[in-house]
Amino acid sequence: MVCIRTTSAALPAAIPEFAAKGIAVYGWRWPAVDQQLYHAPHYYAMDEAKYVGGTLIPAGLAGYIVDPESDGPGVNDWNRHDTPAHIASTAALAKDFCNAIRSAAPPGFHFGLTSGCEYPTGMSYIPWGEFVSAADALYPQTYWRWLSKTGLPQDIHGGTPAAAYAKGLASWSKIAKGKPLIAIAGEIGVLDATRVANIAQYASVIATRQSEAHFYSDSANTHPSILAAISAI
Repeated sequence: MVCIRTTSAALPAAIPEFAAKGIAVYGWRWPAVDQQLYHAPHYYAMDEAKYVGGTLIPAGLAGYIVDPESDGPGVNDWNRHDTPAHIASTAALAKDFCNAIRSAAPPGFHFGLTSGCEYPTGMSYIPWGEFVSAADALYPQTYWRWLSKTGLPQDIHGGTPAAAYAKGLASWSKIAKGKPLIAIAGEIGVLDATRVANIAQYASVIATRQSEAHFYSDSANTHPSILAAISAI
């Protein structure tokens, strides 16, 4: 399975190409809570849901993972809580968004939820209940290294696969409601040749806890040794 951002213009045509090779394709996006004309196509949540249901699902999309986050006030802030009305409207939008995709999907379609490692406890106003209720599985982003805002790689969440996994599971278990928790490792694009051992460490951490291994990259320059280590799992 591959999960591709729905911002890729090549996605609709790529779905049947992957399917012909026996690879299911999921979509992925951090949708906005406000509709702004100057932003990317289908950035607003309901426009995204319409695109997924009207274009990607008919093309053969097998699943979708929504990524509600918050990096401060703005159009993509799902953690709004400045007024009771904002809290209520964000929750209603989450419910409508999930329902729109699920109602357009065929039987067997997989709907997932992902977000930051400790977001469920750190961003408590994101409408987790609405998203979790619609989800088949939850995907904590248990990253132990990332590209910081300074543009340089930086250790986070304890700096090791085990530490990041423990932090993520502790937070996400508080909202899971019995749904499967399937951790995502990343950002693998910032792991260089000195970090190859991290991949085997991650595989060891998840070995007795989940049957799937997921890796995130937003870079075409992931080091070949890291990709080889992933392939060897």
